[in-house]
Amino acid sequence: SAFISNLPTPPGVEKALDTQHFSTKDSSGSTSQASNVAEAIEMGAKAMLVDEDVSAANFMARDGRMRALVMDESITPLLYRVNGLYNSCGISSVVVVGGVGDWLDVP
Repeated sequence: SAFISNLPTPPGVEKALDTQHFSTKDSSGSTSQASNVAEAIEMGAKAMLVDEDVSAANFMARDGRMRALVMDESITPLLYRVNGLYNSCGISSVVVVGGVGDWLDVP
């Protein structure tokens, strides 16, 4: 997945879960949001409207302190992919922000 590199292995499961094929029972807020973006891309969306207040915080952005604290992060925040979505797929993103100022730096 462009956003999720690996999933936590649930208790009693020996092999890692495949990020290309997971189901609702495996999903968290961030994996659900990542799959919504992937589906929008597959369906040919030209724009996405995202409300930061009701989004998974760890999917939307990761500040410098958290990047330093959590070195092996499996989630690539939308903030780091939004320009690429526009440049490679022509998908515009409108993000309603109220808490993370890093979004204000996105051209």
